[in-house]
Amino acid sequence: MPAEKIRGLIIKENFSGEADKFITLFAKDTGKISVFCRGARNTKSKFLAATSLFTYGDFIIRLASRTPVLLSADVIDSFYALRTDYEKTVFASYFTELLDRSFLEGDADNNTLLLTVRTLKKMCSDNCNTRLTACAYLLKLMEYMGYQPDVSSKDISSLSDAVKYAVTYVQQNDKNIFSFALEDRYLKELEAFIYRYIDYHTELPLKSSKILKNMY
Repeated sequence: MPAEKIRGLIIKENFSGEADKFITLFAKDTGKISVFCRGARNTKSKFLAATSLFTYGDFIIRLASRTPVLLSADVIDSFYALRTDYEKTVFASYFTELLDRSFLEGDADNNTLLLTVRTLKKMCSDNCNTRLTACAYLLKLMEYMGYQPDVSSKDISSLSDAVKYAVTYVQQNDKNIFSFALEDRYLKELEAFIYRYIDYHTELPLKSSKILKNMY
């Protein structure tokens, strides 16, 4: 059977049997793909760390007739800090669940993959404002998914000038979307707008969304 090298981010994991698991990769050029990882949950498995949620790496996959099978994996970034901070874990889980529910198997979006990896890396940095970083990410993600907020719409016009500026700033930038600041009262306003906007346009009942909204 042919094998293929795929670079991607693990956005979902499902356990199977006593030691196996399935991972869902959001991969460069390939899009969303489900991969079987034999024995990956065994403590002695070479795949134990490389198949954890949020891991970004290069995966050699055997393209079997029914289900792709993992042959080897090289970790580029495990984003370890996301697993040691509850707030970061919840946000990262929300991001990956949103991606998993929004894209079909085989749907590729390299801009979204790069944006997500950059955001997770930013969240692992020292003194990162996780909530503000999440807002910037979600605004840009909505743009990439075709749901960019219209700054002239009634929903936007009712927002404070500070929040309007934040929305416009993210829309007009790609690489420096995290280079702005907001007072906490405006950040709360931006958060309320973003999550309401996402719920309305995606209509996805996400498990992580409930946890996230109960945090504040």
